[in-house]
Amino acid sequence: MSHDAHDLSRRDMIRIGATGVAAASIAGLPVLADDKAAPDKLPTRRYGRTGLEIGWLVGASDWPKELIPRAVNAGVNYWHKAQAWNADTLPPALKKLPREAYYLECVVDRVNGDHTRGKIDEERHYEFVKDRLKKSGVGYYDVFKFHFGYHSIEEAKQNSGMVRAFERLKKEGLVKHLAISQHHYNSIGGDMAWEIMHYLADNRPYEATQFFHTYGDRKEVAEWIETAKKKDIGTIAMKTMGGVGRAANDEKFKKLLADPKFQGSTPASAMVKWLRSNENLTAAVIANKNFDQFRENTLAAASLAMKPQDHAALGLLAGHNKGLTCLLCAECVSVCPEHIAIADIFRYERYARDYYDVDRARKEYASLTRNGTTCVGCGDCLPTCSQEIDISAKLKDVHRLLG
Repeated sequence: MSHDAHDLSRRDMIRIGATGVAAASIAGLPVLADDKAAPDKLPTRRYGRTGLEIGWLVGASDWPKELIPRAVNAGVNYWHKAQAWNADTLPPALKKLPREAYYLECVVDRVNGDHTRGKIDEERHYEFVKDRLKKSGVGYYDVFKFHFGYHSIEEAKQNSGMVRAFERLKKEGLVKHLAISQHHYNSIGGDMAWEIMHYLADNRPYEATQFFHTYGDRKEVAEWIETAKKKDIGTIAMKTMGGVGRAANDEKFKKLLADPKFQGSTPASAMVKWLRSNENLTAAVIANKNFDQFRENTLAAASLAMKPQDHAALGLLAGHNKGLTCLLCAECVSVCPEHIAIADIFRYERYARDYYDVDRARKEYASLTRNGTTCVGCGDCLPTCSQEIDISAKLKDVHRLLG
């Protein structure tokens, strides 16, 4: 099951052609469908103790620029990774609005390395935000978000540099709220995302969190979402579309989906409805490459309830994912004697096979110090995998794809 970038692009063209979307969308160009088909307004939810009322579908600075006016019209008012915009690239659809009508999030990364090897540096984080504000001209960022998060509870206890940088910026009126995008770090001897977020909820001034969440996820994620709601902490789900992209390219899956019992639903829309049905979850950030994809996601988010065919479509997707698609729970990493970041590797595979972003996937994979070739095939990880994936074989497959 080895594929290169050319294979992925060709399959993507076939899929997109079958759904009436122009092949130009593969290159990141949006599809401008009939404006009369514009989606309904998104529902909003309160983003925890920040008090912000945000549209349920979170926008992102890497969305196609022609999609953004339609997103704004549909009610997208919270923009992830807005630090990527400068004064020239800030979307006109936002520029024409009063500044208080939309919310910009600035993500702040570690320095001198990637998210596993880099360091927290109060002064450089502080200066980074000031520099981005100067170049963007937006005046302030509504949310200062620690990207990737702490390696462990112990680091969160001992290192307050990110919080101090936020507090200095807040005192100057340059940021308003503190959030975190938390990953798992058991591959380097750290803790799981939910363990760290539970600690932060009681001990640090984080007002909102972002984390991996998809259908079939571990109970600890749902438990965190419920706890966060009780503690008035905002929650945004990310990496939500596990297996949706690759299922769309699978001929057997498409034939099964043609059964009348699935009529009116798709795995993507069913996934959005399932996420939306959790009233404790504030919002979700979902990749949108073109207008048709955005419309499907937005209409699903605006839907009142899941229907029987939506439940059936998710069940079909779960069966397709079994043995194939990692849910990023990272349980296998805890028992790997080689300390391979298995979940990260399979996350990069998702970028390539579900999001069709092969370049990003290969770049991320190349940054690893221990890649798929490090696996010795001991099999210690296999009993931990709820997806029943042959992890050793899959690591070799992903290396052929991305190495």
